[in-house]
Amino acid sequence: MTDTLTSVHFRLTKLDAMQAYTLKREIEGAYFIKRDGTDVFVGMVPLKETLFDDLNDYVIRQQIQYDACDILVEAKNTTGEVAVPRVVNKLLKYIDCKLTYTCSA
Repeated sequence: MTDTLTSVHFRLTKLDAMQAYTLKREIEGAYFIKRDGTDVFVGMVPLKETLFDDLNDYVIRQQIQYDACDILVEAKNTTGEVAVPRVVNKLLKYIDCKLTYTCSA
């Protein structure tokens, strides 16, 4: 049996350059990736309860639409059940967004 490695991020899927750089500057551990061939950036924030207020403030200030973000749960080395960290449920009380799961063996 292999250990399941689970990571959870709040993902902002449609940022412009200014929003992406502001995210990285304002939220600890945040980073972004530019989509190839576009001017669109994807922001990634590791999900930690200590960041909820900063993240919520950022979403409001930048006028991010909830359909332009999700919670990404990635499970690696999995062959069975994946326990989703409780922090996911807690964030959904702050920001009502969709959940996206990826699994790899």
